[in-house]
Amino acid sequence: MLSLADVLELPVVRRALPELVTGTPDRELRWAHVIEMPDPDDLLKGGELVLTTGLGAGADAGHQSDWIGSLIRQGIAALAIELGTSWREVPDVVLRACERAGVPVVAFHRAVRFVEITEAVHGAVLHAQFDLLRRGEEIHRRFTELILQGRGAPEILAELAAAVGNPVLLEDAAGSLVYYVSGPLGDDLALAAWTDARRAEARGEEPEGMLAVDVRLMGGSWGRLMALALDDPLDEFDRVAVERAALAVAIDLLGQQHDEQLRARSRGAFLSDLADGRVEEADARRRAEALGFSGTGRGALLPLVASWRAPAYGRSRGGDRRGSEPLTGAFTWTRLSGDLRTALSSTGFGVLLGPRDADVLILLSLGARGYDAALAEHVAHLFHGALDRHGLGPADAALAIGGPAASWSAAGEALRRVRRSAGAATALPVVRWHDARRPGVADLLHDLRDTPELEAFVDEQIGPLLEDGSVRTRALLETLEAYLAAGGRKAEAARALHLERQSLYLRLRRIEELLGVSLDDEDVVLGLHLAVRARRFRRGAPPGAGPR
Repeated sequence: MLSLADVLELPVVRRALPELVTGTPDRELRWAHVIEMPDPDDLLKGGELVLTTGLGAGADAGHQSDWIGSLIRQGIAALAIELGTSWREVPDVVLRACERAGVPVVAFHRAVRFVEITEAVHGAVLHAQFDLLRRGEEIHRRFTELILQGRGAPEILAELAAAVGNPVLLEDAAGSLVYYVSGPLGDDLALAAWTDARRAEARGEEPEGMLAVDVRLMGGSWGRLMALALDDPLDEFDRVAVERAALAVAIDLLGQQHDEQLRARSRGAFLSDLADGRVEEADARRRAEALGFSGTGRGALLPLVASWRAPAYGRSRGGDRRGSEPLTGAFTWTRLSGDLRTALSSTGFGVLLGPRDADVLILLSLGARGYDAALAEHVAHLFHGALDRHGLGPADAALAIGGPAASWSAAGEALRRVRRSAGAATALPVVRWHDARRPGVADLLHDLRDTPELEAFVDEQIGPLLEDGSVRTRALLETLEAYLAAGGRKAEAARALHLERQSLYLRLRRIEELLGVSLDDEDVVLGLHLAVRARRFRRGAPPGAGPR
């Protein structure tokens, strides 16, 4: 929209030596109109810049009052008067009426052709409207491309936040926050501004600096998409952008019906930030409450993390499993989050659950309940029960359960440890859940899995047993793994391998010859044990490689 300030900068207007006598130049103008007749009734639609010499208003103060009163009632946006023809200065009655109505008054101190001003103003208005239309079509095209690329509301909101330069938030019909993009100012300011806007509406007031557009689905309101003016003021383009984004979000929600999935992704982003130490204690409580977590302040927080054992689960799988639904799409934690959340909520604990990459991060608010093995077993039972309804189980996902945390900061640290343990557990033998209260050797080896030093260590320790891949060599490697798993107890290793004891002795002697070591040396045994375990974490190693 064109403003009076823009008009005052036009060359043709500057030649008239304009002076802003009263009002502010930020008034928006829709059009320009010349009025010189004494009776100006029914000539305006509102929002016009009126150009005049004062000829129609005359010299009588009473008529001047009636004349300017008619223009104000019709919604005049600003008044520009050429002095010297009818008036040597702006009449007091006209000036006072405009001041009371908040209408800016501009005085031209040099004669100017009004037709040149109207042409310039109309050209600028049309250019601004065309530019707004062009920018609106451009942002609409970007939203459409995101939908066609299979992206959803998070990506649409990120594009919108970048376009308007301010935080954007999506809330449902109940007023609960579903997803938001805070931008460079941070989550704290964005959520505080959203809370203030909600409070103003609750008081029946119109929130300042907020654009809100309904997201409509199937004839009803699903919720609202909002932009909050924190960094830059919102203009007409921002309104167009929010309207286009609301339509794109509605199409996404209608096409995928993933309300809960969208909420889960927002929770996952928060939990990941918490685990990475990017959230302060007070901010964590505020963000958790905004995301619908009912467990704030209700006892200790129990961290859980589950990781897919096969990366393919995070992308796409085909076929059926044990009569379950056809796995024709991506089998992700986002897709499963609703069922998992429902299952864990049956405990009566507050549940904060969200996917992040190949993991699903969970916090349970235990209330007055203390941690024990029975609790962990029950939670694992509920978790895998939800997976089982989709034909999945412990062989598909590794679940790690940590110890209770008394604060949000401690919960973030615990989540980070548990996430690390869950990642390590994907390479370990299948069990229903892993105790992640204390980090183990597997966690360390998982962290080092991609380092050249660990690769070199494994090759130096057991390289001859990995080189040719023959049946005989694989049997020797299996024998060494069983022997080490049995703590060097040969009778136990022989039973695990279903071998005669003499056959085991021969194999162990052959291993010593190939590796050039003695299995009676404690340091040698420790190194071999670490190498065998580290082998499970090497790139390309089969999940759960090693003895059961």
